[in-house]
Amino acid sequence: LSNASLAVAYCLIVRLGWKDKDKSKNRLPFVLTPFLISLVLAIAPLFGSNYNYNGGYSCYISGYPAGCEFDPNPQETCTRGAQARNMLLVAGLIPTLDAFFILTVAVVLLIHAVLVQERRMDQYQRAGRSRKMTMESFYQGMFYIGAFAISWIPFVVFGFKEYIFASVHKPSYYVMLAVTPLHGVMNAGVYFRPRLKAERERNPTDSTCKSLMQVLHIKCCCNRKSKEGAGDTPVITTDQQTEDDAEKGNEKKIQTNALAGDPKTATINLEAAQNAEIGSEKKVITSS
Repeated sequence: LSNASLAVAYCLIVRLGWKDKDKSKNRLPFVLTPFLISLVLAIAPLFGSNYNYNGGYSCYISGYPAGCEFDPNPQETCTRGAQARNMLLVAGLIPTLDAFFILTVAVVLLIHAVLVQERRMDQYQRAGRSRKMTMESFYQGMFYIGAFAISWIPFVVFGFKEYIFASVHKPSYYVMLAVTPLHGVMNAGVYFRPRLKAERERNPTDSTCKSLMQVLHIKCCCNRKSKEGAGDTPVITTDQQTEDDAEKGNEKKIQTNALAGDPKTATINLEAAQNAEIGSEKKVITSS
C-alpha cells in the first residue's frame, strides 16, 4: 500500500506541479493512509482467531489444525480459524490487487503527463521533437511496477490457489518465500538507477563499480576505466606509476642525504638537488 501511495504522490507532483517547499500541500495523508489501512487489515484476522501456525514457516491467516480450513465443514474440524480462507481473501489478496491497480494507473498517468509537457515544447525545439523525458519516465515506471509485480505475484498465485482449489501450491509457496522479502532491495535498485545513469553520463570514463560507489557515497578503490585522448583523463599505466614512485623515492632520498650532513651545508645541498631536479624537468619539457 505504501508503494501505491508513493506512486500517487509522484503522479500528483508531476501533473499538478507540486514543489518540495509548497507548504499548502499536505503530504501527511500519503504517509498516514497506508499505515492505517495496513493496521486495520492486520487487526481484522484477530477476530475469529485466524492467526495460526500454517504448517510451513510462520503464523499466518490459516486454520488450526493446519489445513482444516480446506475441509468441506471447517466449522466442525477447526478449533481456530474456521473462516481463514475468506479472511485471506479479504485481508490479503484483495488489498494486494488494489495496490497493484492503483500503482499501475498512477504510473500511466504520470507518463502521460510528461508526454503532454514534451508535446507542448515541440514548437520550441529546433532539432525536432524530443521524447527523452517521456522514455525515461516510462522505463522508470516499468521498473517500479516490475519490482512490485515480481515481489507479490507469487503471493497472489499462492493465495488464489489456496482459496479457490483449497490446496497449497508448493512451487508458488517457495517462490513467494524467496522473492517477497526482496521487494525493498528491488525498490532500492529502482530508486538508485536514475542516479547511477546520471553519474555514468557525467563521468563516462569511470568504471561501473566506481560510479556505483559514488552514488552510494562509499569510498572505495574501484579501478578507473578511461582512454587517453582529447578531453579524457590519461591512463596511468603500471610502468608510469613505477617511474613516478621511483622519482618520489629519489627526491626523498636526496632530501634525507642532504639533511643528514653538516647542518651548515644541508641547505646548500638541498637547494642544489632541487635545482638539478628543476633543470631535468625543463629538459624534458623542451625535448617534448
